[in-house]
Formats: sequence, C-alpha cells, structure tokens
Amino acid sequence: MISFTEKNSPANVNEIESVCKELGISEKNWLRTFWSECNGAVLEDQIVIYPTDQIVERNKTYEIDINFPDYILIGDDSGGGLILIPKKGLEKFYFIGSGDPFINDAEVFDSIEKLTAYVMADADSGSGSGSGSGSGSGSGSGSGNIVSVAEIKPKASDVLKIKKDFNLDYSIALLTKKLEKKEEIISENVKLIKYKSALDLHRKFVRFSSKP
Repeated sequence: MISFTEKNSPANVNEIESVCKELGISEKNWLRTFWSECNGAVLEDQIVIYPTDQIVERNKTYEIDINFPDYILIGDDSGGGLILIPKKGLEKFYFIGSGDPFINDAEVFDSIEKLTAYVMADADSGSGSGSGSGSGSGSGSGSGNIVSVAEIKPKASDVLKIKKDFNLDYSIALLTKKLEKKEEIISENVKLIKYKSALDLHRKFVRFSSKP
C-alpha cells in the first residue's frame, strides 16, 4: 500500500471535467478517480502526481501532445523520470526518462503502486532514475528553501506562473521584488520532491537550497 507524504483535498467535478476535456482524457481514466479522491499528491517521498491546476502546463512544457500524442503526463519522480498513462484504453503506467522520445523505452506497470515500488527500489540502489533533468536541485527526499537566482529580470507572466506553481501568498509586487534580488527566500522549509518540476520550469529565476 502506498504511503502519502502529502495529499491534497479532492478536486471538484467541474475542475476534473474541464481538465479532462482539454487533455482528451477518457471517462474511465485512472486520473479521474485519483483526482476525485485527492487533487495531487506526493507518494512515498519520491513521486509527485500533478493536481488539476498544474497538469496542463506540465504537458505543454514537455510537449507530450507532440512526442506522445496518445498519452498524458500525470507526474514525475525526483530524478528526471516522467510518469505517463494512456488517454484511453488499458490502465497502464509508463515510466520514462524526460529526455527519451520513444515510449517503447519506458518501463510499464499495471498499477501506480508497482511503479512507485520500482522507483523506491531504484532510489535505494543509488542508481537514480530516468535521464535526469540537469537542474542541479539535489536529492528528491530533502527539505530546504526555494531561493531567487536573480540572473535575469522576470516578466510579469513569469511572476504569475511562479506564484501559481509554488503556491505562494505574496502579492505580485512583493514577489517581483524578491525575484529581482539574489538569494532571497521565496518559500521556506519545503520538500524538494513536491516542487521538483516547478524548479525545473523556473530554473532561470529560482533554485533549491538545502538547509545547513
């Protein structure tokens, strides 16, 4: 049985229907059931399953509709591995490196429990998983702070996305000021695994800093 490191409250029906329609997900898809129980989660401190308000952006970022048009990206692990499921048909879970363009190279599992066990065993062996994202964010199970990089000035659209992806309560004006200063703490004492994908997306502006 899977242990939930973090578990969000269920998504409402309208959220689920809207996102599933946009992504072309069938009525009996596993993701619908999962979201009706929890709208995003961290599993075993290793795997993130995306909530309804992040999954569309993640699929666009990794160009899933181009590279894997019959699949939907539902989550990732801390080492660059992506988790995909078919939009329609059998309930299968595909684990593939973020840089791998061939679905046939993926490890395939009958359940999210089996995939999670595989990722945990891989992490325990120290071999890592997937192709790696190259973000230099460290191990997936650590806690620390998200801090500003301040190498380039963020646009208003960048600030809005960062505010959303990191679930920040700052005003846009205050967050912009923080992002324009180097080593400003954006979010404190967070799990890396929860925000690994967001850190990869926004690495020009923020990074993960392990606590001393």
